[in-house]
Amino acid sequence: MSLQQALGLLALVLFSLFAHAQPLTPDELPGDPLSREWMYFIESDRRMSPVDAKAAFERGRFAPHGKKIPSLGIGAPPLWLALPLQNPSNTDVQLIFELANAWQDELALYLFDQSDRMQAWYGGDVNARAEDGRFMRQSLWLPPGNHLLLLRVSGPDPRLVPVYLTSPQQANLRNRIELLSYGFLYGGLFALLGYNFILFLGIGRRSYFYYSLFLFSFILLNLSYTGHGQFWFWPGLSHWRQWSHPMLMTLYCVSGLMFALRFLGIDKLRPHLSYIVLGLAVLMMTVQGVAMTTDDRELGLIFAFDFVYIFTLLMPLLGILAWLHGLPTARLFLLASLSTMVGSCTTGLAVEGYISFNQWTYRAAEIGMFIDAMLLALALAAQFRQSEQERVLAQQLAATDPLTGIANRRAFSEQLQRLWHLDSQRRCRALIMIDIDRFKSINDTLGHEVGDKVLTDIARVIRYSIRNRDQCGRWGGEEFVVLLASASEEEAGIIAERIRHNIESLSFPAPANKLKVTASVGVCLDEGHSRHEDILRRADEAMYHAKDAGGNRVKLA
Repeated sequence: MSLQQALGLLALVLFSLFAHAQPLTPDELPGDPLSREWMYFIESDRRMSPVDAKAAFERGRFAPHGKKIPSLGIGAPPLWLALPLQNPSNTDVQLIFELANAWQDELALYLFDQSDRMQAWYGGDVNARAEDGRFMRQSLWLPPGNHLLLLRVSGPDPRLVPVYLTSPQQANLRNRIELLSYGFLYGGLFALLGYNFILFLGIGRRSYFYYSLFLFSFILLNLSYTGHGQFWFWPGLSHWRQWSHPMLMTLYCVSGLMFALRFLGIDKLRPHLSYIVLGLAVLMMTVQGVAMTTDDRELGLIFAFDFVYIFTLLMPLLGILAWLHGLPTARLFLLASLSTMVGSCTTGLAVEGYISFNQWTYRAAEIGMFIDAMLLALALAAQFRQSEQERVLAQQLAATDPLTGIANRRAFSEQLQRLWHLDSQRRCRALIMIDIDRFKSINDTLGHEVGDKVLTDIARVIRYSIRNRDQCGRWGGEEFVVLLASASEEEAGIIAERIRHNIESLSFPAPANKLKVTASVGVCLDEGHSRHEDILRRADEAMYHAKDAGGNRVKLA
């Protein structure tokens, strides 16, 4: 016998040993989803009966599966999985079968005992019943002896088959952990959704609307692929159960892109790129609409997954673009997009068997999306805070005289009018009008730079000469105005005289070191005037009386 023939015979013997794997006892079953324990067979064009599948397994036509969770691509042929079991005890043993994937059209589970008696159970979107849970879950009783468990999975959906076969105690513990984690996930997402939608209704900013739509689409998508939607919201809608995954994946991508365009301002940074992204979103919706109309679910799924891949790569690229253009909140957006990308990659690696498959790695995409939602909420808050700061600054600049830093005429008039109506029952207000004497000659002889210095120093003196509760402003040119919110005639006179004296005491550096500045001051007390314009007019008249009398004095109206 040649070496090549000997190696071929050895390989045949080893394959035969693997193909007729030893039965597993309940104590040997893993707590994680079954992977290397399975034997598998790809069904050809002819549909196999469970009896035919059992015969094929006994003839060695099932191959060892390997280390990863069973999975096949979109539109793959039906998959048979076989698991020989043995109950070495003298009593019946209960196991809980759970296929933790709500994506399959047809599921058929068969259990043969050593007398070839068969039990059968059916699940999936086509065979779903209103009383079924979110996954196919079945209690199996194993009498003493050997058994063969067969599972047939078919449909155009991605063929991921994470099967748990555990004791009732392990199954209940796993379900309790899932209930708590999903309660936390949905509670947090719905809180963010409600809060941001209320902000949209109150503020009217479309970024909050698109963010709310993005969150809502992810919640619907998560409800769909985790089986909660089928169990809670659409248990009897078998056609929608089949189409919910690709349609909601498309909605998730489109709403996410719309939010990114609005939040990052791509239409202003790169208008042509904005049109391209909008065209991609329209294409997504059009293709899914055509696929659903023609009931071509395989086409719908292929495009839905392609859209998700494009979306996952495009979101960080848009974040990088906005970051390079100096948008402060783009860093949070970029981190949010990367968290989703990392979570999705982790889930994919766990499904493919490259890393350990457990609740954390399998649901890493959900964790990444939750972090994404939190970071985007922080980014929205930061953007809103920044826009509010800019708005307040703009209001302050619009209300402030740029030279002196005190209120300008428009702001002071608005403030006077507002305080007049709020304080209409109090008749102890006073208004002071101040005009710099011979200011034009200062500009003409010493220049406008010295004139500006005089104006800024007088504004500073007025601020320091009045009380904290009083208001001052530049009325225009070399005129200033002061509102005394509460003052008697004596107090108003004292404050006006203090302002006049402090202005007269000002000194200036060269070339204005010999300059002496004085001011004419008019004071008017509110004596029941019905309009704020009246007190302004009378204070102005008093100021001109002071100027006509030679200036550098206070006149009471």
